[in-house]
Amino acid sequence: MKIGLNRLRYKGTLNKESYEELSNGNIINTNEKLFDFWFGYYKQSLSQSVSSNAFDYLKDKVTIIARHDDHFVEAMDNTSYTITLPKPNDKTYHVASVNPDYEVNGYDTIVLSAIGTTSNG
Repeated sequence: MKIGLNRLRYKGTLNKESYEELSNGNIINTNEKLFDFWFGYYKQSLSQSVSSNAFDYLKDKVTIIARHDDHFVEAMDNTSYTITLPKPNDKTYHVASVNPDYEVNGYDTIVLSAIGTTSNG
């Protein structure tokens, strides 16, 4: 995918959920920041959305593009990875799907699904 670096103007964070056992025996959930990454929003035309019958699928989803990183591919099958985005999409997301680009300086197309929503996906 040919994309200019100027399209990557937002900063997101890849996190990994874990847990920590306290000295009193209680267990608390933690959210460890792995790294920040620059991304851009990926827009589909209306005809692409209709032809793929994607309206229900795209509810509570955000599609972004980012420089390729194998962590995104791993996050697709591992729900302990989360991604947080800045406003106006400042929610926590799981990676619903990835179209990885393994070329040198490749860009991944990543579909994120908001955590805590009731949509299918």
